[in-house]
Amino acid sequence: MTTTATAETATPSISEQKARHRPSIPRFFRSEGWTGLLFLTPFAILLIVFQYLAFALMVRNSLFDYSLLNPANEEFIGLGNFVRLLGDSRAHQSILVTLLFAAGLVILQIPCGLALAMLLNRKRRGVSLIRAVVFLPVVVSMVVVSTMWLFIYSPENGLANSFLEAIGIPAQPFITSASQALPSLIFMSLWQQVGFSMILFLAGLQSIPTELEEAAVMDGANAWQRFWHIILPLLNRTLVMVVVVSTTFALQAFAQAQVMTSGGPEGSTNFLLYNIYTFGFTHQQPGYASAMSIVLIVIVLIVSAVQMRALRNRLED
Repeated sequence: MTTTATAETATPSISEQKARHRPSIPRFFRSEGWTGLLFLTPFAILLIVFQYLAFALMVRNSLFDYSLLNPANEEFIGLGNFVRLLGDSRAHQSILVTLLFAAGLVILQIPCGLALAMLLNRKRRGVSLIRAVVFLPVVVSMVVVSTMWLFIYSPENGLANSFLEAIGIPAQPFITSASQALPSLIFMSLWQQVGFSMILFLAGLQSIPTELEEAAVMDGANAWQRFWHIILPLLNRTLVMVVVVSTTFALQAFAQAQVMTSGGPEGSTNFLLYNIYTFGFTHQQPGYASAMSIVLIVIVLIVSAVQMRALRNRLED
């Protein structure tokens, strides 16, 4: 009896024999990491094709001089496009205009967005509706917003001049004036984008424990002291993110100039991205436009790095 049991135990079954000869599957493919990789693959392909591959192609094109009408007839000029950029006064003006636009927009957008967030960070009837109304322009295309404000800024029958005349102020040229065009586009962009900053600041404010403010009130701190010593330090990460993201978007301004001003008057709204578009498609110089695109990327990276470092050092002190 014992011999029979030992023999049965020593002889593996057919299923056990198949399991032994079955190839082992690595742990990664049996884990959730494989599922996550499958979901990330389409995005990774799009990222490689439309970002990294496109960037490599742009760098390559910046070293050549050719026309879109005859791309096969290209000439390698090395850094010639970048040397030309150093002496191009129009490119210098577009860089300056872009920096002024970004600085003016961010300087206004950050305090306005924070003020709106603090004002709407309350549980009252109708607050949710007001938040939605303020945020609504953010989801509207800038092309649509620019077209709408083109009629508002109309020097003849525009809504802005009708309002000014109603309160006794003479009509203004707005986007037809070299001195008023850029401020007019800054105000329009502020109206469209302030809701984005408001939502981010609102999320940061709602993550601050209410017990801290309540304790400060009991200690006799006024509203300004609570804001400066409690709210602002706890919003440092949100503030850095809002400033960097808003600046990045502002440095890529294009639709405002394309729809409303065509870069004028006198180049006062000739943003760098619009200048790239002009040289690439209107003047048929994609090599030179690619060189300006690389300069724009470098400017965005430098400005973002300086902002992040300055704000973090300022708020951590």
